[in-house]
Amino acid sequence: MVASKTVVAIAISQPVALILLLLMVMSVDSVRSCATPLVNSVASVSGSTGQSIVGLSERQLQLARNGVAIGKQRRMPENVIIAELAAQATESAFRNLANPSVPESLNYANDGVGFDHDSVGPHQMRTSVWGAVGIATLMDPLYQINWFYSEAAQLGPTVKAMAPAELAQAIEQSAPNAYAGQLELARQLYALFADIDRASMPRTTAGSPASGCGSTGSGAPLPAAASAFGRAVIEHAARWLGTPYVWGGGDSYGPTGGGFDCSGLTLYAIYQASGGRIRLPHYTQAQQDHPTAQPVPFADRAPGDLIFFTEPGDTDSHHVGIYYGRDAQGRDLLLHAPQSGQNVTLTPLSAWQGEHMDVRRYSNPSTVGSRD
Repeated sequence: MVASKTVVAIAISQPVALILLLLMVMSVDSVRSCATPLVNSVASVSGSTGQSIVGLSERQLQLARNGVAIGKQRRMPENVIIAELAAQATESAFRNLANPSVPESLNYANDGVGFDHDSVGPHQMRTSVWGAVGIATLMDPLYQINWFYSEAAQLGPTVKAMAPAELAQAIEQSAPNAYAGQLELARQLYALFADIDRASMPRTTAGSPASGCGSTGSGAPLPAAASAFGRAVIEHAARWLGTPYVWGGGDSYGPTGGGFDCSGLTLYAIYQASGGRIRLPHYTQAQQDHPTAQPVPFADRAPGDLIFFTEPGDTDSHHVGIYYGRDAQGRDLLLHAPQSGQNVTLTPLSAWQGEHMDVRRYSNPSTVGSRD
């Protein structure tokens, strides 16, 4: 950041910081892989990895894990990684924040809004200072984490001797002693993820930024043509980009068994977007025939609609995904959980050429809708 950054950045995170300080980690075995499920709760929950976590959501833990993973990929010293975690905790409470003062930022999937000048993202980078790379890049959490480590690298060999709070201050240039209050949390998170296996991380080409455990969908552009409900469907589903396909996986509250199958992802997205008013069955044809599903001509498809695929000669659909909109090349994209061995991803709709496609649209009812 720059000298003009004030204690406003701290004020943003103070209410959440009180919750974050409740985080307690009791580690039996360290998280060793990007595929290891994270505990997702605001209450004390013991996960299969042996950790008990209080106060951080799945989304916050994903950002913290990527802070450690990218630091490990870039072979940063422990004090530098702890400094990055303390900076994220202080600046944004591990949230990829949009900002109404930067209206373009609201067009990207985010974890909420902040109001610190024109700052965006987990490290609250100011668009008036760092905006030459474009808002799409600034809203990418992986870019911002890499930015912190690149700034640390420019400080040279002396960085190894700097205390984490001092280092965070040197890079962020915020209010004096702004980061000391989150050091204990940062150390706990570092201990939780320190042994993560670099081999489990997506490979990057030479010269490309480190990817950590990969994108979680935060920072992905939201299609401008979507209705408010359609945008909500896409945003809820896009949060899980990169999550493994698991047959029968997914319910109204998120992945189960470590992932989603195709109808598990769509029932989750519709349930969340409707505020719990639409609960779809966990079967493609039943979702297609559900009373809340409005048939839409294929030519009138819009982002957030569900598309069901039926092979020639069959009567029941075998796959479902969320129509995402078009990319820069004009290709229709589907947000979906593909099949075993793959992850939630975006795929050109042309991959299903020759199959019958049915479009269904859901909208947020004013009263509680049908339930199975």
